[in-house]
Amino acid sequence: MLRDAGHENTVSCLAVDHERSCFYSGSTDGTVRVWSWEGGVFQFKHVVVVGTPIECIFLLHPWLFAGLAAQPGAPGLLRVWQVESGFEQSLQGHMGTIYCLQQGGAYLFSGGEDCGIKVWNYSEAPAEGSPPGFVPGFELKGHVACIQDMKVAGETLISADRGGTVAVWGFGESNASASPLLHFQTQIANLMSIWVDESILFTAGLDGHVKVWDSTGQMLYDHVCLTQQQQQSGVTAIAVVPDKGDGVMVSACQDKAIKLWTMPTFAKRGILGQRAGHTDVVRCIARGPGNSFFTGSMDKSICVWEFPMA
Repeated sequence: MLRDAGHENTVSCLAVDHERSCFYSGSTDGTVRVWSWEGGVFQFKHVVVVGTPIECIFLLHPWLFAGLAAQPGAPGLLRVWQVESGFEQSLQGHMGTIYCLQQGGAYLFSGGEDCGIKVWNYSEAPAEGSPPGFVPGFELKGHVACIQDMKVAGETLISADRGGTVAVWGFGESNASASPLLHFQTQIANLMSIWVDESILFTAGLDGHVKVWDSTGQMLYDHVCLTQQQQQSGVTAIAVVPDKGDGVMVSACQDKAIKLWTMPTFAKRGILGQRAGHTDVVRCIARGPGNSFFTGSMDKSICVWEFPMA
């Protein structure tokens, strides 16, 4: 395990570029920091100063996107950088904080506090004489609570709101629609994170439940994360890390521990407590190289973990 504390506030989001052996961390301190692991050595490269708390980032090289916290009296902003040319763009359209970003096909999707999913298109000439950039397309409506997380699977976008509702949208040539293809309630209070592994969807929330769903919205399993005192511990982020078998579920909990579960049985794999790494709640998880993963926390730090294969 490696640890770095370069940020001055909560590390809220991570984005990994495996091809270029680097990753990006966004923070509520208003910066994006760029890190490299070339040659197997993790090191800080440079910082992008945004000036506004960052809630989510998404990387589609050479484009980097950041969803910002809304400021009083101002709309929510989506910042765009072309990391090779230095081109920057600010996209307005949301009426509150942007909490999640995804890309699928020709579209960029953003969701957040205003309950709508904005769809953005790339244009070689958005205006006469202007450089290539992103322009507003249309909006997907159906959620009635803040959209907390999104994932793309094939030609579908999966969105989840804090009220526990999941919607599945089609954006391919054969299934494009402004209405959801599937819409179901997870019964998770304060849903915080989702993860897609092939045709399986995982949902997790502050009520301590991690639920598993098939492609039709049928629940396959309901797992409850517990504290050492056998009380339910809220889950703030989840990810599935590759393993020899079906992978390991990494779950960040409100008791400040990171709990590992072997898939698909949810057999205990281990617990990473405060003595091992973070001293506060983990806000984000991302897959790293090989059998490693990254975590960003409210303690302002990033940890790089590597565990032996089972």
